[in-house]
Amino acid sequence: MTKQNDINAPMKVVLLGSDTELGRAIRNYYDNDFDFDWLETPCDDVISIVSSSVLDSFYCDAIIDAYSLRSVTQDEYTEYLQLLEGVVARKACPPLYMLSGVQVFLGDKEASYLETDETDGRSRHAKRLIQAENIVLSSDSNIVLRTGWLFSGTQDDFVSNTINLVKKGAKIEFHDTAIGCPTPVTDVARVLLSVVKQRHYGALNTGIYHYCCSEEVSWMGLVEAVLTTSSQFDARAQNALENIGDTASALEMAVDVKRQSLSCRKIFNHFGIKQRSWRPVLRGLIKEMYQRA
Repeated sequence: MTKQNDINAPMKVVLLGSDTELGRAIRNYYDNDFDFDWLETPCDDVISIVSSSVLDSFYCDAIIDAYSLRSVTQDEYTEYLQLLEGVVARKACPPLYMLSGVQVFLGDKEASYLETDETDGRSRHAKRLIQAENIVLSSDSNIVLRTGWLFSGTQDDFVSNTINLVKKGAKIEFHDTAIGCPTPVTDVARVLLSVVKQRHYGALNTGIYHYCCSEEVSWMGLVEAVLTTSSQFDARAQNALENIGDTASALEMAVDVKRQSLSCRKIFNHFGIKQRSWRPVLRGLIKEMYQRA
């Protein structure tokens, strides 16, 4: 730990993937909190930072990986994993917090996934996330925080894409029969940084934790929630909402419904972190998006 004799010194945190949606949310959540001293590392610089000597407990107190969820399918991610394995193996490696996702599970369980459930995702995305998780968890001082369906309303985000389709007057069709828990990146930032702070000030819990917002919803139900709120600002959204009925009925007839939700009891029991609803955040986000337009 840096400056162990100064308990008032800010916590030095290396943020990998600071320019991702999650990275920006994490950095902005405590923008005026002097408990943190950030070394922001955009995706293009992650490989060079992980190759350097900066990721050492002499220089920093924690490492946050907001890079993996966005970059796991990129070609350079293989090199990142190789370098990460060396970093985690060092005795002087500070606690590492990796953000992962429900994608590591296949989705054929009838109940929400527990931290003890075996990861069985088969996609390339899932397999590489699982590989990264295993590297991070090879040290018992690290934490993997799995999340649900993330949304932020920026760039190629699902919420933003849906609203753009509404504005273009395009037909909206979604045939995915998954059920899960939408979770704003701002809520993930709140949860993660609470865990980081508690660990820094003495909490001993490590390993895998799950966090997503409360209330399961189907993918189609999430589309309907976006359109319902958007209809308050754009009449075209109401038309789109009325025209997705046939697509929505397909979910009721589906026999292969994937459940992509997570049980969050463990993080409440260990860190006192409660789930919040995603709906108020979604409504506020959509309102802001229309006000900016």
